[in-house]
Parts: sequence; C-alpha cells; structure tokens
Amino acid sequence: MSEQTNTGRIRLRVAFRNMFYTTIYVAVEGGFLDDEGLDIDFAHIPTGRASTDLLKAGEIDITQSGISRSLMDLDAGSDDPPLHIAEINRRDGFFLLSRRPTDGWRWADLAGATLIPVGFTPVPYTTLQAAMRWHGVDPASVNLMGGLTAEEMLARFRNGDADYLQVPNPFAVQLLREGAGHLAATLGDESGYVCYSSFAAMASFVEQNPDTVQQFVNGYGKAQRWVADSDAAAVAERIAGVFPEYARDVLAESVQRYQAAGVWAANPQIGRPGYDRMRDALIAGGLVQGYHSYERIVRPEFAERAVAGLA
Repeated sequence: MSEQTNTGRIRLRVAFRNMFYTTIYVAVEGGFLDDEGLDIDFAHIPTGRASTDLLKAGEIDITQSGISRSLMDLDAGSDDPPLHIAEINRRDGFFLLSRRPTDGWRWADLAGATLIPVGFTPVPYTTLQAAMRWHGVDPASVNLMGGLTAEEMLARFRNGDADYLQVPNPFAVQLLREGAGHLAATLGDESGYVCYSSFAAMASFVEQNPDTVQQFVNGYGKAQRWVADSDAAAVAERIAGVFPEYARDVLAESVQRYQAAGVWAANPQIGRPGYDRMRDALIAGGLVQGYHSYERIVRPEFAERAVAGLA
C-alpha cells in the first residue's frame, strides 16, 4: 500500500440534506466512523458548488455522488475522474404521487398529464424516464413543469397545478398523510438494482491514503448493517437530529418505506449489474454518451475487504 498522508482525517461531504442518505447520517451521527479512529469533518455541499469540482480542487476528500458525475467527466475528456469506493443507494429513492386516487392506476395514465419532476439534479428524472420506457410510455408524451425549487414543487402540487409529482421522503409521506397526494408508484420498486449513489474520491487520495479509505469503508459498512438490521423507529431516532423539523412518526414511516423498497445498500459493494443498469439508463436519458466500463471508475477492493470483515 502507498504511504499515508492524512493520518485518518476525512473531509466528507453530502450533496443535499435528504433522507435518501440516511445510512451516511447514521455512520456519522452513530459514531461508526469515529469508532474506526477517523477524524470526520462532515457537512453538506454549499449551494452552487459541485462535488466533482470540490474533489478536483482538493477542497474535500470523499463525497456522496453518483456514477453519473464520473461518467460525464470521462465524456468531457478527463483522464482523472472521481473513483467510486462504496455503494450508498442501490435503488431509486423517489415516489410518484398523483393528485387523484390511484385505484387501477397504470403507467399509461402519464401520457398527456402534467408532471413536476425533481429539479435540483438531473439524475432522478433520467431514471424516471427509464421507468416510463420500461412500461411503454414515451417521456415526450408527458407535460413537464420543471425548474421549481422544492418549496415551489410542493406548493404547486398542493394547489392542483400538476397531475403528478416526483418527490423523496419525508415529503412523500407528508403529502400522503395530508391527502394531498396518492401513491402511484414507488420508484425503487420499479428501478430494480441500480447503483444510484456512492462514495467517490480522487485517485490521488485513494492511492496516498489506502488505510484511511479502508477504515472509512469498514465503518460505513457497519453503519449499513445496523440500518438493515434495525427497525424504522430506531433508525428514525438516530437521524432525528439531522431532521429536527419533522415529527418522529413521519421520519419512521419514511424510513419504513425506504427499507421496504430496498433503497439502501446493506453493504458497501458496488455490483456490476447495478453499475451497468444505471450507466445504460443515463445513456438512454442523454446524460452520458460513452459505455465506460466498471473498472474505469470503480475501486471494489475496499468494499470487498470490508464485507469480509463483517462476515
């Protein structure tokens, strides 16, 4: 292994404060990374900054990201894309809500309807388009109401300005409880296994700090196992400090829905089938052009050793 340079300190960042990343918050708030002897500097990425840019500038060490960022980096001609070391989310974490009751709902009902898609990042709508295609719906037949903030999305949907809304938890649970929305589809059930989100770092950091990277993946793997083995109420309690504005029962129901959909990876390994399926969906959606190989951006050895240690 290469010589260590940072002696266990990691500047760790997450793009958005989102329950989709519950396993990360558990790893940090639950002390799983501290228990590995790491000094974690944790925060969310500032608005207007991109994780890839921060990594390349050396301002952070490890970030939650998606393979999309590395694949787009390769498309742009980079020979030093961020490398992915551990899986976070293995299924789509969004829900498709309808303003009208969904008894007998079919995907074909989307044709001609107005949909508010997730607007803060392009990947969620790209994977929703993939689900449409899998069900025989042409995404071009759907009228989009895009470019909205999260607050605007919720307000316009509650006001009845759109037929459908694509939204994560806890917003989905809140709307369902209010009766303002009705569940049309749990997109994690539709997507199947896709490498939706993972931890990424630059090759230089990985090569210069292999022991630190291994400690990080080991600790994160233990947090993943804890989330997989714990009931929704316990997980909600652990992350309540990150989401203080939400009632515990809303958090617990949100966790339960994510657990039921298999959204959170139970171990840090990035599987080839999930990588290929996500890459192909990104290509079909126009975000990525090249069929870049798993080996080009995935470093699986850290997760493999972490899983062996959990056995």
